[in-house]
Amino acid sequence: MLLCCGAGTALVAVKRAVEKANDTPSGVEVGSDFRHDGFDAAAGWEVVEADGRFALTGLSLTNDALTPRPAFLEFTVYRDDAYVATISCSTKPIPHGDSRDAGCFSGDAYADYDDVRVADTF
Repeated sequence: MLLCCGAGTALVAVKRAVEKANDTPSGVEVGSDFRHDGFDAAAGWEVVEADGRFALTGLSLTNDALTPRPAFLEFTVYRDDAYVATISCSTKPIPHGDSRDAGCFSGDAYADYDDVRVADTF
């Protein structure tokens, strides 16, 4: 009984650690492929200006999880470690092994930046 409860506690601790890592923004190189929360992003995406606002285009995500699920990613943009903008991206549920283009938006005015980080939206 003690072994069972200990294993359950360990699994909960691992799940919390993974969720914390997904919620903590990690640096990504604009245009390069990256992996986040079981999604693989293909190279070729861009952070651009659209109508004076930040936009993110060309983000294609592949789901590596065993079940279909949507992606909800938040890209935070910085200049000299100071916050500049947030770009939110999402998809409809993606089946295992399939890819889908993300829809992205931002209400923040475009400005110079030197760093982009990604995390889960929720």
